[in-house]
Amino acid sequence: MSDAAGVRFGWLAQLFGLALALYVRLVAATCRVSGSVSHDQVVLAFWHEFNLVALVVSMKGRPDLHHASFSTQGFRGVVITTLLRRTRAGVHVVPLPSENDRAAARDFSLRMAALGREGRSLVVTPDGPFGPYRVAKPGTLIIARASGLAILPWAVSARPSFRLARRWDHQIVPLPFCRMRLVEGAVMRVEPRERLSPRLGALQAALDAISR
Repeated sequence: MSDAAGVRFGWLAQLFGLALALYVRLVAATCRVSGSVSHDQVVLAFWHEFNLVALVVSMKGRPDLHHASFSTQGFRGVVITTLLRRTRAGVHVVPLPSENDRAAARDFSLRMAALGREGRSLVVTPDGPFGPYRVAKPGTLIIARASGLAILPWAVSARPSFRLARRWDHQIVPLPFCRMRLVEGAVMRVEPRERLSPRLGALQAALDAISR
């Protein structure tokens, strides 16, 4: 997990995370969510822009399920980890590797997959953590294949809301008393020895379709 003691201004990151968690709890307490919410153990996959709205939907629609997600390193990672732990009881947060190499990325994917085999639903953003915007990368497929869990694509709209236009992902920020609509795509299964490159286009198409 992200260690605030080892991060410059880690205490401030924790405060930001706590404030964001309180805001998300307010939204969750006052918003309405429509659309069917699956209660299966799956790999939940959605574009990075849906992080906050998907968190609210999971809080309201999947409150008793155990989840595992990820955070980045450093200040931002402390904010994310604090947010998740203050809004989802029992969530397991796996830090992304700081170095950009295939071995570290594969190790991260296998750690996430192991949590899936232990009974947790896994939460991934195929275009995260830093983009490109709405371009799926193979990590989601690696996690699904190694864990044996099906991928369930998600997209969420919220009105009223606003977007952080200067962020690479155009993050959606829901407002209190908003109405959210969840759209779930068809589940995708990845066989143990299946090649992943042919499936990446299918994942991209599924996420694009429900996001429209």
